[in-house]
Amino acid sequence: MLNTLRNIAALATLAAVAGFALTWVARLTEKDVARNRLAAETRILRELAGVDVDAAVDGDLVLCDRGQVIVRGVGRGYGGQFRLAIGVGADGEIQGVRVIDHQETPGFGDILDTPSAWLQSFRTGDVHAVTGATVTSEAVMLAVQRIAGRVDLKALCPS
Repeated sequence: MLNTLRNIAALATLAAVAGFALTWVARLTEKDVARNRLAAETRILRELAGVDVDAAVDGDLVLCDRGQVIVRGVGRGYGGQFRLAIGVGADGEIQGVRVIDHQETPGFGDILDTPSAWLQSFRTGDVHAVTGATVTSEAVMLAVQRIAGRVDLKALCPS
């Protein structure tokens, strides 16, 4: 009995030390992680817009320039929530879609990573669900349709 209690105490101490160490490392690196996420999002938005953009802009509207609007939005796929950016032209046509971050299963979520022929298909309008990643691809298509459908260039970008 005494041996069991000693083992329980040792495991509890080890768990507490490991928990403290993980918390300390997370706090130590949280500014670097946030800076890296912002840099990655800025790179994605710059690629989509074709011009310099500021990902630190609050809200959904990222850019309203040169006859195009870049908006951010969210959707829910198989692995949870994902964030994406959509470029919409003055004619209302989708100019591009980029996924900012996601938690989809590796392999199935690869269609969301740039470069992706599937993401490029949004430009042509010939978008289909991907076999093996049906839930993910349908969730992205639904989110793009919902977000792009609420883009009103005249309201968002008054001349």
